[in-house]
Amino acid sequence: MPTYLPTIESHLQRLLSAAAGLGGDMWPSVLDVRTGGYPEGQHVPQRVYRLIGAPRGSTLYWDQPLIVAAYGLSGLTGTTRYAQAADKYVQAFLASCVAENGMFRWGNHAYYDTHERTVVEFHGGYHELRPITPAWDIFWRLAPEPTAAYLRQMGQRHVYNAATGGFNRHDDGKKSHAFIEAGGIICESLAWLYQKTGDRELLTTALQVARYSFHHANPQTGLMPNEPDMGRWDAKVCTSEVGLWAQCLLRAGQYTANDEFIQMARSATQAYLAHAYDRQTGQYFGQVSISTGQSVVSDTPGYWPRQYANPWNTDQWPQHDYPMALAEASLSLHALTGEQQYHDAVCRMARLALEGRPAQTGSWAYAESYGRCIHFLTRAGLQLHEQPFIAGAARLADEALRVLGANGMVQGYPGAQVYEAVDGVGYLFLALMYLETRTEPELHGFGF
Repeated sequence: MPTYLPTIESHLQRLLSAAAGLGGDMWPSVLDVRTGGYPEGQHVPQRVYRLIGAPRGSTLYWDQPLIVAAYGLSGLTGTTRYAQAADKYVQAFLASCVAENGMFRWGNHAYYDTHERTVVEFHGGYHELRPITPAWDIFWRLAPEPTAAYLRQMGQRHVYNAATGGFNRHDDGKKSHAFIEAGGIICESLAWLYQKTGDRELLTTALQVARYSFHHANPQTGLMPNEPDMGRWDAKVCTSEVGLWAQCLLRAGQYTANDEFIQMARSATQAYLAHAYDRQTGQYFGQVSISTGQSVVSDTPGYWPRQYANPWNTDQWPQHDYPMALAEASLSLHALTGEQQYHDAVCRMARLALEGRPAQTGSWAYAESYGRCIHFLTRAGLQLHEQPFIAGAARLADEALRVLGANGMVQGYPGAQVYEAVDGVGYLFLALMYLETRTEPELHGFGF
């Protein structure tokens, strides 16, 4: 079995050297792998729109997987440098990026400009966290009171109707886009804080937010819409995003010992798996009508899934397509219930991950896709005692490092010549550690 740690260590060493060159403790959001500095000119990330990629800046929100990987690397190598650098990064963020009301200034509408030493807000400057649940344990260890204050504020500002749990992906207190990926993160985060404090108001709000999405499921099909409030395409269909939501609720259930979270996750996932599977092709449909359970295919490409859910999707984010989160949720539910439907889904998703890999299809993929597939295959192989899954994960790992490795770093996608936080290299590193050690790295509250 090869060791992947030298590759991870080399990448982090170059990243930390670049951060030191900027005169601070915040990590750069993007680096030219040839020069070790920010790309010249007006670099525009391929994967995301607007300024989500934090040009010439730092983005702690999107660095969550890499931060967790840094702690994991220190644990495996005995070299404290990486964990210490991660601590300093979080502490620097807390010193410079917290508003007077206690809200963290991060997410998809804000980042830190490392040259101007200030927070840049864009497209309204709203607070919005999706699709990553932060590694709350790290923040709690370093700054418990500001972390608790922030999470309480987040719950209040995103929930516009406490009685119903009506929430908004933005923190403007209005009824708008209640994307289930945002709702899942709000729910999980409040449940995490409940575990720390025992404050039942947090548990009540977390349950109400989860119920708000779940109670919009169609009573005949059981399918839950991606977003129930604005009457767009996403109010009429269910996608694999339900897997990301389910994973959040399953973790909320663990934090609170409340089975209602688990039952909601179980029911919503079961409905998608039952209606979305296409027996003719062996794939899962990208969108299914919540009223009929039939496949919906858009006439034009856009921020919605294509005909089939795709573990190797390269369309611009967000596309509301999270098949590997669905696979992880199915694996979690199989561990909880032992039911065959989840076992079948795990095996089908493992096959799709391997058959669709870039080396097989001649396409390309982002680092996050490699990481998510490797993590899932490793976990499934260990949990189900399926050695072929682990062998498949090893093939993907070799492929990933072959096509993404460049000048001692890992690119976001083949030929990019840049490392970018939004491309998910941290997911890949965590998966490689898992594959090499056969032990899940400590995730500190972050989750696949």
